[in-house]
Formats: sequence, structure tokens, C-alpha cells
Amino acid sequence: MPDPPNAHQTGWLVLDIGNSATKGAVMQDETVHYPFQVPTASPEDWEEMLRSTLSEAPPFSRVGVASVVPALARRVPDAVRTWCDASPLMVRPTLRLPFTLAYDTPDTLGADRLALAVGAWDRYGKVAPTARSVIAIDAGTALTYEVITAEGAYLGGAIAPGPRLTAHALHQGTAQLPDVPLTPPRSPIGRSTEAALQSGILFGFLDGVTGMLDRLRSTLDTPPVIVVTGGWATLLREHVPDIGDADPHLVLRGIQTLMVLNP
Repeated sequence: MPDPPNAHQTGWLVLDIGNSATKGAVMQDETVHYPFQVPTASPEDWEEMLRSTLSEAPPFSRVGVASVVPALARRVPDAVRTWCDASPLMVRPTLRLPFTLAYDTPDTLGADRLALAVGAWDRYGKVAPTARSVIAIDAGTALTYEVITAEGAYLGGAIAPGPRLTAHALHQGTAQLPDVPLTPPRSPIGRSTEAALQSGILFGFLDGVTGMLDRLRSTLDTPPVIVVTGGWATLLREHVPDIGDADPHLVLRGIQTLMVLNP
């Protein structure tokens, strides 16, 4: 990937505004500086927390944003003007992309999913000497899979609830099931209600990822490289042998790549 303009002087701020948290960093070349995370709260509280966090950040000259929260996305342009003299690049499917977008409904494609796919293709798929197909997983509040062929076509993927969302649904949707800490039990046979929930949620999560990877792999002509990011990435990396790497900044790297392609 080419170096950003003025990379030796200032970096680029990248923001991934998710449903539960806003993650960000100041990117300089391939280096992630000052990674941070703040809760995704009400627009006023969110903007104040972000302003406070950025007061300690290194200088930056551009801002790139992937947002799945429309109320916060609408506030970004005005907020950015108070941080630096530049308009933000908002991730959207109409930008110049590093691959072909073979998705039936691009207008409905989440900015975070697009940035994840871009980061995975640029860092793990489009590499010398031969490009490889990629399956990228973001395991957070939602569990998403993105599939890019070795020929450089983004096909789409799958979306499922993450473990915490599953646990919340069981607790809220039933009269007696408690909200439990999500720690893998020693046995798949839960000998208490808490252990039974932990087994069903977490082992079901791991086995579900394994099965989905088998299904996605069967659609590809070449063996894919599989990479994971998100809050549950470590658990998946430990228990799903097919996953090749865990990259905590993959969405942010994808935003940076899009900033390079769309100056």
C-alpha cells in the first residue's frame, strides 16, 4: 500500500463507529499509533468522550470513518472540523475499492463490513507472489463473515449474533434464565444452569464458526486464508485451527486503505 501523504509528519485518524463501541487510532504508514476505544453512547456524550480522548492523540491531517450508527455518522463532519482542517472520508460502497464489488445490494452493505473486507484483501489476499482468496471474520456484538475471491471479487458473506447478543436474548426473552459471565466451561455438559448456558452459548459459537467456515470454503475455487478480528478473536484463534491470524486493527487498516485510494 502506498504511503499516505505527509506520513512522516502527521498521521491519519481512523474511526470505526460500532453499535457498542467506537474504536480508533492514528495510522502512520503501516503503524497503528494511539489505539483507543470509547463507548458508543448518546450523540452528545459520544462526541464529548471522543474529544477528550483525541486531546492526547498525535497530530493527524485526515479523518476516515466507518459507521453503522446513523445518528453519530451525521455528527462526524461537524465534529471533524473542530479537530483538523479536512472533511472526513465516510466509508461507502461508491468509493474507489481495491476489489470488484459483486454484492447484489451494495447500498445495504455496512461500512464496517466493507472496511473489514478491504483490510483483509489488502493485507492478506492481495499479496505477492500469488493472490489468495480470503475469509475475514469480525467477532464482536455481531458475528460477520466476508468472502473475497483470489481474483479480487467481494462476494458477500454471512451475519449472525455474537455470544454476548445471544446471552442477552436468552436472558431477556425468558422468565428464568440468568445473564451469565461468558467463560468457557470445562465440559460441554453443564451441571448447573450457569454452566449449561455457558456451554450452549460459547461451544455453540465455536462450533457454529467452524461449520460456517466449512460452508464458505466449499464455495471457493482455491483454499482461503482466514483472518479474524473483534472482541472474540482470541477465543476463536485458540479453538478454531483453520483461522490463520488474529488482527485487532483490521477494520481500521481497511479504512486507511480506502483513504489511500480516495485522496
